[in-house]
Amino acid sequence: MRNLFMLLLMLCLSLAVFSCGGDDDDNDSGDDDTPVDDDTVDDDTSADDDDDTPDDDTPDDDTPDDDTIDDDTVPLDPYADMEPGGKTMDGIMGVSSHMHRGTSYSWKREFEIERLVEAGMTMVRNDFHWYVIEAEDDVWNFDGLDTMVDLCREAGLELTCIFLGAPDWAIPGGTHDEIDPDNYADYTGQTAAHFADRIDYYEFWNEQNTTRFWKPEPNPAKYGELLKVTYEAVHANDPDAHVIFGGLSPFEVHFFDPRGIWNFIYRVHEEHEDICDYFDVVSIHPYTFLQQPSPEFYLDLGIYVYPDTAGFVDLLRKTLADIGCPDKPIQFTEMGWPSLLINDRRQATYLARSAMIGLAKGIEFYDWYTFWDGSGSASLPTEDYFGLFTYPQDEQTDAKLSYLALLGMHDLIGNAQYAGDLREALGWDGDVYAYVFADDADIWTVGIWRGGMWLEGEATVTVPLSQTASGDWWLYDQEGNLLDSGETSEGIVEVTVSGFVQYLQFSNVP
Repeated sequence: MRNLFMLLLMLCLSLAVFSCGGDDDDNDSGDDDTPVDDDTVDDDTSADDDDDTPDDDTPDDDTPDDDTIDDDTVPLDPYADMEPGGKTMDGIMGVSSHMHRGTSYSWKREFEIERLVEAGMTMVRNDFHWYVIEAEDDVWNFDGLDTMVDLCREAGLELTCIFLGAPDWAIPGGTHDEIDPDNYADYTGQTAAHFADRIDYYEFWNEQNTTRFWKPEPNPAKYGELLKVTYEAVHANDPDAHVIFGGLSPFEVHFFDPRGIWNFIYRVHEEHEDICDYFDVVSIHPYTFLQQPSPEFYLDLGIYVYPDTAGFVDLLRKTLADIGCPDKPIQFTEMGWPSLLINDRRQATYLARSAMIGLAKGIEFYDWYTFWDGSGSASLPTEDYFGLFTYPQDEQTDAKLSYLALLGMHDLIGNAQYAGDLREALGWDGDVYAYVFADDADIWTVGIWRGGMWLEGEATVTVPLSQTASGDWWLYDQEGNLLDSGETSEGIVEVTVSGFVQYLQFSNVP
C-alpha cells in the first residue's frame, strides 16, 4: 500500500511538473528571455532594449540585441584560464549491459562488442549472479562468465562485476536479510580471486535502496554488514581491485528524508560509522524525474527536491563529506531515458548532454543503460526502450538515434578532456550551455545546446574564440556532420542553438 501511495504521489508530481510552462518554446506569452532570447526575430522594440543606460557600445554590438552578455563583462580571453584535465570522454563511457554470459556463440554478444568498440566505449557492466556462480554450496561455475570477460578484454573493454542475487540454499526464506556474511564473503572472494588479473571493478549490489532489488525491504544495517565482508574478501584476493558502493536509485522509498535522495548512505553510516573504510567508489543511477525530463531539469517543492544531473553529483559529494569521505570517486553505473516516453530524438540528445555534464562534474564512469531495446510492446513499463539498438530479430537490428549521437560524441570529443565552462566564463544566464573540451592535438571543442525538454526552440548566441585560435573553425551537429565553417581570425562565431547538441571546434595552440 505504501508503494502504491508513493507511486500515485510521484505521478501527481509529474502531472504538476509537465503542466507548468517551465520552458518557453518561442511563443513568448511570458517573459522568459533572460538572458537568451529564443525567437528568431528579436522581441525588443529597439536595438538595445534596456540594459545599457547609457549605452556603452559605439556602435552597439547587438544586432539584434539578444543580451546574452554585455561585452564589457567578457574576459579578454575566456579560454585563458581553462586547463584540460581528468579522464577523456571515451575514458568514462560504458554500457550497463545484459550481454550473453554463456559459453556458446552469440551473434548478439559479438555485435554488441563490435559496436561498443566502434563508439569508443571503455566499460561493460554486467551481473555476476551468485545463484549462477555457486548454485550449490561450494560448487563453483565461472565458465560462461569467463567467455564473456575474455571476449570483452580482447576487444579492449573493461568489466564491472555486479555482485547480485542469492541462490536458494543461501536464502531459504527468500529474503536477503537471511544472507550469512561468511557465505557471502566466500562468493565474493572466490569471484575476485578467479578474475583478479582480468577485472578491476566490483560493485556490491544494485539499487539496494529499493524493494525491487532488496527483499523484503531495504536494510541499511544488513547492506553495510555485507559490504564490509565483500570489501575485505575482494581485497584479500585482489589488492588492486575497486569495490563500489552499489548504484543507488533516485526513486527512494524515503522520499521526504530531509537529507535528500541519497539518504540511504546516511542510513548505512548510522549503522556502521566506519563504512567509509569499506568501499573505494560510490555509484548512483541519476535517472531524471520519472525518467522523462531533460538532464538539466531540477524540481524543488520545498519538502521534496529532485536534482538535475549536476545536482545529483553535488548532493552526493555533500553526503560523502558529511559521513567523512568526501574524495571517493563517483560513477554513474546506470543512466538513460526510455524512448517510448520521450521519443528517439530526445533520448539521443539527452545522452550527449548528460555525458558532457558528467565529464564536467568529474565522474569516473558513465554507463548508459542499456545496449538493446527489449521485445516488449509499446506500453508501460518502459524497461524495453532504453537501448542504443532496436530489439534484434533474426539478426536484424537498427541503430537508434542515441547510438548515432554516441558516435558523434566519440568522433569529436572522444579523446578530449574537460577544460572549462564557457557559459560561466562569459557570465551567461538562462538555458544555453557551453562546455569546453580539449585533446592532446590542441583541438578545442565547445559542446553547446539549449537546456530543457523542447528541442526546436532556437536562440542565437555569439561564441568568442580563443585569442590563440588559428586556421578555421568548424561547427558540427549532434551526429558529427559538418554544418558550417569559417576563419578563426574573425574572433567570434554566431551559433543558432536549440535543444540538439552542436560542437564548435577550432585549433588552439597556446
